[in-house]
Order: sequence, then structure tokens, then C-alpha cells
Amino acid sequence: MNGRLACGLAIVSFVGFCALLSLVWTPHDPLALDIANKLAPPDAAHWLGTDQLGRDLLSLIMRGALASVAVSFVAVTLGVAAGVPLGVLAAGRRGVTGDVVMRISDFLFAFPAIIIAILLRETFGPGVTNAAVAIGLFNVPVFARVAYGAALPVWGSGYVMAARVAGRRGLWIGCAHVLPNIASTLIVQATIQLSLGVLAEASLSYVGLGVQPPQPSWGRMLFEAQTFMAIAPRLAVVPGLAIAVAVLGLSLTGEGLRRALDPRREERR
Repeated sequence: MNGRLACGLAIVSFVGFCALLSLVWTPHDPLALDIANKLAPPDAAHWLGTDQLGRDLLSLIMRGALASVAVSFVAVTLGVAAGVPLGVLAAGRRGVTGDVVMRISDFLFAFPAIIIAILLRETFGPGVTNAAVAIGLFNVPVFARVAYGAALPVWGSGYVMAARVAGRRGLWIGCAHVLPNIASTLIVQATIQLSLGVLAEASLSYVGLGVQPPQPSWGRMLFEAQTFMAIAPRLAVVPGLAIAVAVLGLSLTGEGLRRALDPRREERR
């Protein structure tokens, strides 16, 4: 295991542990208000201090991690479940079918997640589910394009041709031969999209399209901290660092996986 992968997995595991731990325990109730103790500096009772409503900042960060992890995971799962089959299908059925699938993918790719989130909000209202769906829909063409590019040479390989001669159908070939050979590429892309999902969730929550109050979110915490930057900058610094650490961990994991799974990598000293 290379250093980047080890470091990335350690960070990701820590963030994931904090997110899961917040389901059963936090130092304080993250939704409990204590106006008399608002904007308190860090002390033994509140390690990171309190926010403008007297809520424990560490508890908010832990519960906010749950929102980021959950939204990113659901969004990537949706992107993989819909995008990968479309990409593999387009690569296996070159011609009209493949062109139609990829043109639809290109059309969806033109809409950023925030535009999709706005459309969903106007239709169904704001919320964490709609944020996850918006990011997931943006991920669909991403995974479709990656799967298409990776699957093209596999569909033209000798063992796939041999499987066709043996009477195997396209679906069986795609599952038995194509997907296993492009899995490493998809895994690396999934880690990249997870890191982008954390940023996207924070961005959507920041503009009010993601997690809704009173539920904590790193992006929402950044929005609420704007008014208090002069007197309590830690309200913005702490969630900003949490986002940066989570994205760094996922980025290092993706880079480490790319190096570990790339069969053409040079032998390192």
C-alpha cells in the first residue's frame, strides 16, 4: 500500500467513523440551544466552543459529517447504478444506439448539480434527498463517459470476440468480461466523485438547497458564520477545515488507488 492511499484511507476512515458515531453519541445534543452560552470560546465542556445559538460546535461538526457522507455516497451510488450500464451499453453497441446514449449523456452533462437542485426544489421543495438526487443525476453522465471510454477497448479484445463466437450474449459478456476489466477505473472515479460530492453538498446547503435547518450541515454552518466572522472566525474556520480534510482524504485515496490499480505504472523505488 502506497503512502497516499494509506494516508487517504486513514482520513476517510476517521471522517466516516465520526459520521457514524454521531448517530449514537455526540459530546452534546447538536440541536440543543443555549442562548445564554452563545459564542463561548473553547473550554473543557465545549472543545471547539459554541455557535451563535449556543450549540456545541464539535457536535455540529460530527453530525454535519453524516450529511456530507450520506449525500455523497447516495449520489455516487446513483451515478454508478445508472451511468455505468449506459456507458457499457454504448461501447458494446456502436452505431445508432451508442451515439444516442452518449448524446443524451452529453446533454445531461451540460446541467451542473446546482441547476438540477434548483429545478428539484421548485418541483418538490428543498431537502437533503433532493440534493442527493441532484448530485447523483450530475454523476450519471460522468460515469457513463468514463465507462464508455474504458469499455471500448475491452469490447474489441480477443476474449470478448471468442465469447461472441461461443454464443454468449451481450449482457453476459458485459457482466463477465467488461465490468471486471474496467472496475479499477470506476473505483478510482468513484472516489473522485465522492470528494466532489462533499463539495457539492456543502455548496447546495450553503445556498439553501441542501440540508435544511435545524439539521446541521458543513455548508449551512459556513453560511450562518458569515455574520460573525469578525467576532468568532472559528465558526467558519472549523467547518471549512472539515470540508478540506474530507476532500483531501478522498483525493489522496483516489490518487493512491489509481497508482495501485494501474497495471502500467512504473516500478517505484
